[in-house]
Amino acid sequence: MTSNHTPSRTLRTSREIAVALLLFATAGCTKFENALAAIPVFSFLRDAPFFDPYEAPRAAPLNSVPFSSPAGDAPALIANTEVALTAFGTTVTNPLVGDTLALSVGKVMYDRHCSVCHGPAAKGDGPILNKAGESGKFPFAPNLTLAPSVNRTDGYLYGIIAAGRGLMPAYGPRMNHAERWAAVMYLRQLQQQSGAAVPVAPAPAPAPGR
Repeated sequence: MTSNHTPSRTLRTSREIAVALLLFATAGCTKFENALAAIPVFSFLRDAPFFDPYEAPRAAPLNSVPFSSPAGDAPALIANTEVALTAFGTTVTNPLVGDTLALSVGKVMYDRHCSVCHGPAAKGDGPILNKAGESGKFPFAPNLTLAPSVNRTDGYLYGIIAAGRGLMPAYGPRMNHAERWAAVMYLRQLQQQSGAAVPVAPAPAPAPGR
């Protein structure tokens, strides 16, 4: 009975085993891996079928109509200076005026982020402030129902929520665009409830085509 293992076939098998061992021994070598990646049969994991970061998975459908947020486009970052906030306040209007649902959202935002310093009625008497006989707490927050705050524009109040100023930190990362406007609406309600003469906010411009 003759054997099928010829010397040449045995030699070829030995070479294949040697190559396999070499591959295992040098699996962590970047240069060797890069060299293998240049060979198509070994580069099947280099080009995986995935989307690049920020790559749109597909184009917009033909004749599709774009739309925007009901609260309008979020403005660019605002500098937390008096000049910048005052100027910003003259360029924007609250797009949520008259929206009762937004007012309830504003209450949630105010109670969550503002009440601790400014107080539940915006009188500047939040629980974190210094009280008689206490110390080591936050020293000061203005009464938002007085003229200096009441006479500010809605845009100024929005801007100071987003960017902060003085001792007040920026709450932009904690509230989105619409939530800031809603918080301004609720603050206006608190000011009215205190008896302050709150300026009437202009109604937002109607959306195009309506």
